[in-house]
Amino acid sequence: MQASKRLFLSLLTIFFSATVVSNAQNNKLKPITFGDNHTKYSYEEEDEKLIINAEGQNSASGLFVSNPTICLEDNQLSWSWRVDQIQNTADITKEEKEDFAASLIVIFGKPGLFSKPKSIIYAFTNNELPKNTVIKSPRAPNNFRTIVLENEKSSLMEWFQYKRNILEDYQLAYGKIPKKKLFSIGIFTDNDQTEEPVRASYELQSCDLMAQDFSDESFAD
Repeated sequence: MQASKRLFLSLLTIFFSATVVSNAQNNKLKPITFGDNHTKYSYEEEDEKLIINAEGQNSASGLFVSNPTICLEDNQLSWSWRVDQIQNTADITKEEKEDFAASLIVIFGKPGLFSKPKSIIYAFTNNELPKNTVIKSPRAPNNFRTIVLENEKSSLMEWFQYKRNILEDYQLAYGKIPKKKLFSIGIFTDNDQTEEPVRASYELQSCDLMAQDFSDESFAD
């Protein structure tokens, strides 16, 4: 619950400047935690695809690609996800309920003490919000904008496939093209606010990821 008292933006600044930049590796994900507990991430290989499973542990943490240009082709980002269990009372429009069943975060600009990056978040949420609605984050509305891809009418335990142009979506979210370069792309499942069960799976098709360990020890760097 301590993560609810911290600005998401401040956490990104601290963790990314300290860890992701210094550990950039092709085809690997870097675990980043935004609180005291880690979301449980694990992987499985299915039909030559790397599936990443996420299970909330009253936690807020994600896995981020340090070298995100490998994920793009003509600014297009392709991925799929599936939500098996969703937080019943989560609400991305309210700070005290802002939990994501499944989300993919695209960050523009290198975080630092004097640099505030802007991000778009693609989200699977159980809100009534229509698809493609843009929501300003209740934590940092000037720097985080969420695009709703799935809502309360979307099916659980079903794979959804996406191919999105991140520059067009940035313009949709902020009304202009980004001035700063792409810094990172990550997946994020959390339940530190509601503390309600959540389980999701991801496949980052265009990132060509390697299988790797996502145990608690990997979050300690």
